[in-house]
Amino acid sequence: MKGFFKTFFAALLAMIVVSLLPILILVGVVSSSLPSSEVVTVEDGSVLVMDFAESIYDSPRMPTLDLSGLSSGTMEMMQSLTTLQVIEALEAAAADPKIKALYINHTGLGTIEGMAQMEELRNLLVGFKASGKPIVAYNETYSQGLYWLCSVADELYLNPQGSLDWRGLASQVMFYKGLLDKLDLDVQIVRHGTYKSAVEPYITKQMSDANRLQTQTMVNSLWNVIVEDVALARNLSPHYIHKAAEGLLIDSPASAKTLGFVDELLYEDQVETHLAAIVGKEKYEDVNAVTLGEYVSTLIPTKIARNKVAVVYADGEIIDGQGAEGIIGGATTAEHIRRAAEDDDVKAVVLRVNSPGGSALASEVMWRELKLLVEKKPLVVSMANYAASGGYYISSPASTILSARTTLTGSIGVFGMILSTGDAMKNVGITVDVAKSAPHGDMGSAFRKLTPTELGYLQKSVEDVYGTFIGHVADGRGMTTEEVDKIGQGRVWCGVDAKTIGLVDGFGGLKEALAIAAEKAELGEGYRVVEILEEEDEFTALMNSLLSASARTALKEASVFGESLGRYNALRATIEEGSGVKARMPYDIAIY
Repeated sequence: MKGFFKTFFAALLAMIVVSLLPILILVGVVSSSLPSSEVVTVEDGSVLVMDFAESIYDSPRMPTLDLSGLSSGTMEMMQSLTTLQVIEALEAAAADPKIKALYINHTGLGTIEGMAQMEELRNLLVGFKASGKPIVAYNETYSQGLYWLCSVADELYLNPQGSLDWRGLASQVMFYKGLLDKLDLDVQIVRHGTYKSAVEPYITKQMSDANRLQTQTMVNSLWNVIVEDVALARNLSPHYIHKAAEGLLIDSPASAKTLGFVDELLYEDQVETHLAAIVGKEKYEDVNAVTLGEYVSTLIPTKIARNKVAVVYADGEIIDGQGAEGIIGGATTAEHIRRAAEDDDVKAVVLRVNSPGGSALASEVMWRELKLLVEKKPLVVSMANYAASGGYYISSPASTILSARTTLTGSIGVFGMILSTGDAMKNVGITVDVAKSAPHGDMGSAFRKLTPTELGYLQKSVEDVYGTFIGHVADGRGMTTEEVDKIGQGRVWCGVDAKTIGLVDGFGGLKEALAIAAEKAELGEGYRVVEILEEEDEFTALMNSLLSASARTALKEASVFGESLGRYNALRATIEEGSGVKARMPYDIAIY
């Protein structure tokens, strides 16, 4: 028996060691790849470099593990920045006498989440430019989005053998109806909203007339914003800028220069030599180039005031219960709102919304907490890339709503979707039988279709939620429910049009929202900004980050998925979370 226990515990110990070994190795690899603790210094005559080494997100994210160099035996931790950090950094750099210029050269792997965030960053660059310090932009290739951002520069350069993409915007929708038919899968829909087209890919093979109208209007409005910004920055007419895209006139670097889209065709070393001269150095190697991420690390909070303006993030798809990074959990975010409401030192709150919507119930849970908050202190909503459907639902209690011109919002409508697999199961020889205590005991089962009575039952639930939704919006916006219904019906609006119809009060980003919140609370300059975040122990956060980052990066880099990965995830989420009434925008937008 003694020998048995000895063998048993030895085997148990070996099993534990084997189980933990991969984690210990991973931690060791990560530790060796973490950024060094070398102190960043900002010397006189420094250049602030925006190279997108870090991604810019709306809410704080854990560092992610970049596996792109795995084949060569290297891995690096990818840091990220938040919109709030970028605001603070660019404002500080504009006033910093040691920073003499800003250089934009997109050489890193980082990204910007969406059009509204890019617009907000561009506006911050306009503010930096007002300081009188030059902005120089150079790239080997310009996507339309990157060019829109860089067009604000005082000097805009392109590689002589590079490219500038200028062809206009498009919105494509993938439809799954044909695939579902081939698989003998059936989807039943209940919805309220002529324009509530999130369900269309599952029941039709092309856009409805209403969806085509809203999509075309949205694309035109977004394109007009870009065209007008570029025209103003380059001192050209909007008509001229649009015609260049319409005729595909920029077909070479030479044509980009001839048409006035760039100032000169230069190689990177030539631009760097020019930058060195701007700051009084003979060569670029002598220039103290500080990246945006490095500059953020040098910033020290200067305000220690007791009064606070709190930022609460609602970033991602809305689900019931607990949230996670990039996902809004109704219970989690409601707790954050309560913390802000109950903190006597928090005098005003900015709700930063970046969400296409999701669960109607979770939206109602958060809405209730926000209604209780506005009884105590001012609430201002700052809309980022999306604040649509459930994202608008939770925005409605605010006294002031700001959006970017390119924010996608509205989508005031609800739907439910039920997938039936009955015929598909029969085709492979699987049958299902049931015993139930009442005729509708198995209502919602994936193995049979809903009856007309059951569809009517669910339709009433959708109508009730829609009635509540437009009632909240009417109350918050000072409208009648009839007025809200007229601009609702599930229709998506971009910020430019949303302001015209009264869904938002003005244009601006997080910076402007914080200023308005402080003004409403009559704080003057005596306040500091704090973020209400989820508290998580460091080990759990690191492990979750590494595992999720590894999976995300591996899938993203796999060419078999490509850009269809996002569509696949959206389809999977819709099917897996098909129960319950949804308030979600019908599509996502990316600018290339």
